[in-house]
Amino acid sequence: MEQMPNASTEVKKPKKFKIAFPHTYLILVALCALAVILTNVLPSGVFDRERNADGRTVVIAGTYHEVEANPIPFIKLPVKIHEGMQAGADLLMFMLIMGGSFGILNEAGAVNFFICNSLARAMRGKEKLFIPILLFVMSMGGITFGMAVEAVAFIPAVIALSIALGYDSILGLAIVFLGSNAGYTAGIYNPFNVGVAHSLAEIPLYEGAWYRWIFLFVLLMIASIGLMRYADRIKKDPTKSLVYKDPDSESWRSVQSSGRKATIQEYLGLFIFLGGFALIIWGCVSQGWWFGEISAAFFWMAVLTGIIFRFTPNKMCRLFCSGMSDIAVGAGSVGFARAIAVILADGVIMDTIVYYLAMPLQYLPGIVQAAGMQVAQAIINLGLPSGSAQATATMPIIIPLADLLGVSRQTAVFAFQCGDGISNGIIPTYTTLIAMMAAAKIPFQKWLKLAFKIVAVQWLAGMAMTIIATLIHY
Repeated sequence: MEQMPNASTEVKKPKKFKIAFPHTYLILVALCALAVILTNVLPSGVFDRERNADGRTVVIAGTYHEVEANPIPFIKLPVKIHEGMQAGADLLMFMLIMGGSFGILNEAGAVNFFICNSLARAMRGKEKLFIPILLFVMSMGGITFGMAVEAVAFIPAVIALSIALGYDSILGLAIVFLGSNAGYTAGIYNPFNVGVAHSLAEIPLYEGAWYRWIFLFVLLMIASIGLMRYADRIKKDPTKSLVYKDPDSESWRSVQSSGRKATIQEYLGLFIFLGGFALIIWGCVSQGWWFGEISAAFFWMAVLTGIIFRFTPNKMCRLFCSGMSDIAVGAGSVGFARAIAVILADGVIMDTIVYYLAMPLQYLPGIVQAAGMQVAQAIINLGLPSGSAQATATMPIIIPLADLLGVSRQTAVFAFQCGDGISNGIIPTYTTLIAMMAAAKIPFQKWLKLAFKIVAVQWLAGMAMTIIATLIHY
């Protein structure tokens, strides 16, 4: 007689094997390991360098030559990561101090109260408008004084507004990053990418701004459409949010809309916050402030706010430590990212990579040679994610090559802008992106899910505009 299967004899279906997305640190360590391998594979080489009329040390085109190899032993990988931490100490310390300061500011809740009660209420019924408006506002810092990592300061306020309007924290992060990065990439009057590149290319400073204005609005339009579609989706169904039920995301909901009036303490807290931001913008634009001064401004904003809200010194210290611990993981990843540049420099292969990426461009069809420059700049950007440093390293090589190929110098600079700036939205070695993700408490894999398609479309748009620039002899 055939036996019927029971619970003990039933065959269990094997669980589906699911590949987990690698942790941000694992990606960075893998890239560090790849850099170490390249130092053992590629020949070491350098360009001769000289100091130009502006006092910048630049490479001399046509002087590349191989030098004695300096391969990095694999066992020294942790040593290079430690050196990367040292190289990135200025940004790392800034992130920790800023995180600690926001531990106090968030506990006080003055800014969140006004965002959730006044600003959010004023925008009811037209919530989506805040996406293109704030994208444009963020871009203004990028096109003028080259705002990049400084935009981290806007993360808490924009995220609080995003949540108050019924959206989520990753949308707030995207508005700040994609807006400021669009401005930095278009670089209409940005001294750090276009300014340096124009100087090295011997082009009148900021010439051809009309084309870069068009480029800015193309980047912002793509970001607006992508983010508004995401906002619509999560407004209709909150479970579609990439951070749905994420405890870190929910922590931003510390202040909800209420009918009560603001207290004197909250008005004073808002005044300190806005005054501090105005001071930071003034310092960055006119006084050359950098991480030290900006950190000091946040520190004093937090201390004054704590005093107004009658926090005891011990409570302020506990909140400061809690704020630092919240951002410590993201801050540490800055050092891993900087280690890649350290390894390439110590292995003396950065110039080799630049040389071998630039040389094949002469064999491309004429119409896509500038587009090839964009691709080459994006690859270089993985190991040298700094607009001014990349311009200094590559422009003296690319410009003579552009002259040889019949590509205008302005188009070569535009290709550099696209290759350097757009790719910053998805590369894990870009320390500004790492800092913003840390401040927003968003892991890299979730950011990629939101940003990848937007950045990919921006990349294709940049490629198309680079080809058009070639055709119109921009």
